[in-house]
This record gives sequence, C-alpha cells and structure tokens, in this order.
Amino acid sequence: MADFRNQSLRARDADRVDACALLDNALAEGELTEAEHTRRTAAAMAARTFGDLDGLIDDLQIPANLVGTPLRRPQRRNDLRRWKIAIAAVCVATVVGALGGCIARTTVSKPDMPDATTGAGLASFVAAYRDHYGDATVDDVLLYPKYVLLHRRAQAGRSDYIRYDGEFHSNSDSQVGTGVETVDLSTLDLPKLAGLFAGAPRSINVPGGAITHVSIAHKTGEDTLVSIYAASGARSGHLEVSAQGEPITLSASQ
Repeated sequence: MADFRNQSLRARDADRVDACALLDNALAEGELTEAEHTRRTAAAMAARTFGDLDGLIDDLQIPANLVGTPLRRPQRRNDLRRWKIAIAAVCVATVVGALGGCIARTTVSKPDMPDATTGAGLASFVAAYRDHYGDATVDDVLLYPKYVLLHRRAQAGRSDYIRYDGEFHSNSDSQVGTGVETVDLSTLDLPKLAGLFAGAPRSINVPGGAITHVSIAHKTGEDTLVSIYAASGARSGHLEVSAQGEPITLSASQ
C-alpha cells in the first residue's frame, strides 16, 4: 500500500485531540501505563506535525468508538487495524469544510464526545467552544465526564447558562455573580493540564479512582483557578492549580 502521509504537514488542534483520544482509550484498555499516558498526552498536545503525532500513536490499536474519526488512515499491520493520520483524510476534511473544529464534521456518523475530564476532552471542548462562539471567553466552566456546564457573558450584567454534550444548548440566563470575571480558555496550558488530569487520582491519594468533575473560574483579584476533584468510593479530594498548571493547593484523601 502506498504511503500518502506527509510527516512534515502541520498538525491542527483537532488532530492533537484525535491523538489524545486514542491515548485515553489505550490507557483505559491497558495498552499504556499511567506514566506512558501522561508523557504521550503532553507530547501530543505540544506536537507540531503529523509526524510527531504518528510516532505517539503508531503502536496503538484502533478503538471501535473512534473508527469514524476522519483524521486517520487505517492500515493493516500484523493483522491488526492501526491508526495512521493521513494527508488524504485532511483533503477530505477540507472538502467538507471541516477545518478548525474540535473533531472534523463529515457525512459519517459523529464520534462520541471525549471524556471532558481528560486532557483530550478539555482540548476538544476548548476547540469546539472557540469554533462555535468565535472567541474563548467564559464566566466559568464545570467539566464532567459526559458533558460540560458553563456560563457565557451575554448582555450587561447577565450570562447565559449553557450545556455542552457535543452540541451547545442554551438553557437560561442569570445575573452575573459579584466578583466574577471572565476566563480566557486560550490561556490554559493544555499539555500541562492533560498531565495533571491523568495523574490527579494518584496525587489526591485515591489510586484507582477517577476525576468526578473539574471547575475553571476567575474571581476578582485572583488568577484563573482550575480545581480537579477525584474520588474512589468514600475517599475523595481535590487539587487546585493555575491556568498554567502550577499547583496551588492539595486536599488529599487520608
């Protein structure tokens, strides 16, 4: 089979998100250890070219729920279908006007939304939000595994309450709380936060646990705060970090 890949082609946010979704699946399926997943996710979010991404996912199997993702080229290797990101797929994405989205929109069925409490899920949400609204400013965000809740500034003194589950749904509007400032999601250090998300349960001393939710908010006179909550049974705790991934406080389970 001819190799249509262009290893030097620049990767987009959507391509990095697709690669991270593969890494998340590999961690869940036991193909990668937590340490490998953390290292590869950080590298994927910082990748500049398709060649960089290809080297991170070349040895991973294709998860069934992501087969419809357009930015890849399935290839037979040792009788296993494996992911290859291809220039041909990029051309298809261009034809259907899918450039600049979270995961390109095509005529194939839409893949499931990535877990929003993972690095790939956060990056996917940020890309989709910017694509939908044309900017990256919000009042606050709550990330859950299967959906995201947020407030977006509307008219003076009011903000829309919005739910995102792969699509954006505006539910109502409310008065903006005292001391609430907007958060610019483009200032988030996604590679660092991806690593922190992957290691949060262990950092909070709930090994084997999972992140329950993540909040992102900015209060007057303070920096943007990313709060990561994890639990395992009755044990729970949280880790607070800056938008750049610098640790601020840790409340670990005893």
